[in-house]
Amino acid sequence: MRVSYKWLQSYFEKKLPEAEKLAELIEMHLAEVESMEKVGDDTVLDIKILPDRACYALCHRGIAGEVAAILGVQRKKFSWPEPPIKKVRKLSVSVEAPELCPCYMARVIENVTPKAQAWAAEHLSAIGQRSINPIVDGANLVMFDMNQPLHAFDADKVEGGIIVRRARKGEKITTLDGKDLALDPDILIIADAKAPLAIAGIKGGKRAEVTAETKNLILEAANFEPSNIRRASDRLGIKTDASKRFESRISPELAAEGMKDFSAYLFEMDKDLSAGEIIDVRHSHILKNVRMSLKPEFVAEKLGIKISEKGIAEILERLGIKAEAAGGGALSVAPPPVRTDLTIAEDIVEEVGRIYGYEKIPAVLPLASKDRLEINKAFYYVERIRGVLADAGFSEIMTSSFTAANASVEVANPLAEDKKFMRPSLSAGLIASLEKNRYHAPLLGLSEIKIFEIGKVFTKEGEKLSLGIAFDFVKNIKNQKQEMEKRLNAASEILSEKLGVKIEPEIDGAVLIIDLDKIISALPEPTEKKETFRPKKVSYKPFSAYPFVLRDIAVFVPEGIDSGEVLAIIKKESGPLLIKERLFDVFKKADKTSYAFNLVFQSYEKTLSDAEVGEIMDRVTKKLNANKGWQVR
Repeated sequence: MRVSYKWLQSYFEKKLPEAEKLAELIEMHLAEVESMEKVGDDTVLDIKILPDRACYALCHRGIAGEVAAILGVQRKKFSWPEPPIKKVRKLSVSVEAPELCPCYMARVIENVTPKAQAWAAEHLSAIGQRSINPIVDGANLVMFDMNQPLHAFDADKVEGGIIVRRARKGEKITTLDGKDLALDPDILIIADAKAPLAIAGIKGGKRAEVTAETKNLILEAANFEPSNIRRASDRLGIKTDASKRFESRISPELAAEGMKDFSAYLFEMDKDLSAGEIIDVRHSHILKNVRMSLKPEFVAEKLGIKISEKGIAEILERLGIKAEAAGGGALSVAPPPVRTDLTIAEDIVEEVGRIYGYEKIPAVLPLASKDRLEINKAFYYVERIRGVLADAGFSEIMTSSFTAANASVEVANPLAEDKKFMRPSLSAGLIASLEKNRYHAPLLGLSEIKIFEIGKVFTKEGEKLSLGIAFDFVKNIKNQKQEMEKRLNAASEILSEKLGVKIEPEIDGAVLIIDLDKIISALPEPTEKKETFRPKKVSYKPFSAYPFVLRDIAVFVPEGIDSGEVLAIIKKESGPLLIKERLFDVFKKADKTSYAFNLVFQSYEKTLSDAEVGEIMDRVTKKLNANKGWQVR
């Protein structure tokens, strides 16, 4: 979320720390600050508010509350004059789906003259929002200030009252951005007596859009069921600032405050407007007040440091969380309504810890357990199988559990079109990996490919743990299929021998499939075994993102010349672009020996052209031919 430093400062009498220092404090106690940007005479902080705190912190007021708690300072108390109640047209509000709308508030505002508010447009511009018109700007301004999405309808375009209901099958709506959408009964809408006016909590409709000519308004401040908003938003493919907030379970109590602030903004813009009574339709059985008991000992157990009851209470009070002595050394804790994220005692402990400062909590190693640790059977044998196959020269791969192929288990909300199903077997991933490895075999220096994968597969019967082993030759050989099966069966026999259980695999072409759940269930429970782990010294280097170029070269040399002498010349003339070389053929003819090499060229900076590699090969050839008795074939 983009947060204006100037906007935050308006919440405090005392000068805040400079933007850089403030960003550092926010990172230490609240959330990551992804970037900072100068916008005119303002600084904008891009704060990564995660979903668990979006219910209260996705707005300037929420961030100001956090800053006040971190710094231990007081925020200003704002009070804006509200418009006096006057006689306006009547408005009826009906909520037909209370399970999806715990709170709906509306009021009529008449005879309003929109006037551009430079300060509002400046605030919105600083956080990357464009100015639309004075009324819509006011709704957006209040939302980014205190987290409650708001909406305004042109009252003269509304027929009858406001009805909050599920859409009817076949109903359609044209949204504010001109998109025509088909609706269904799983989508909540705001409608009048004629047709839909808006998609509840997501997007307004074109029919009752507020324009520069609008004089009479119906203001809306509501709360909607988070899961329904998320599902509807996903189905329609619409994500908005409003839907993001409703999905985060903002408190229904915010609606009243949002309506008050929006009305005050309009009254500030035009003192001559006429405002009607606020119609408030609530379903109190849906709203819950949270209260919990918290002991300092529980906090110490979770954080690893002792904080007094008084210290805990002071930290919580700074966050606006009421904490009162409840006897027996416990505190009675009551989070404010906006903190819908605080539901269990552990949530409160987290609040105490982050404001106290995690950097103040000493690092202490946990005590070693004296009890015999239980060994996870499946994990134990999976690790043994990995070791056996690695020792046999196989490399482990991990492929996606999702597939585009039509399978028995379909994903409800796929990430992409090629990830709509769950894989029924490991075969497809292993075969695709064989093809990739075959292509890169010269680069990897491989003559045969030996890979395996351990992972879950998904069938109508449920999830299963499976092992797939794959083998292939880089170049075709005689009786290739039989030789491949022989290698796969050999791997299966090694596993049978090491595990002490008969394995009956299925061979699917180049892939051998083993039902690990079945194998592990037949194995005995593992016993504790102490083994000394000796880590190997391994060095890594980055690989190039650019394709490699393969060339072969063969040269006749006089008898007695070693292949290493030939290779040394090739390396020197090729330079750093030669990244791998392999002697693949040697034969003798008369008094000469022929050495043939695979040469792999690759750059870390660009794609090599044939001309560039050809120039290197010409240089190598010329140098080799310059030696007496040497001849490139």
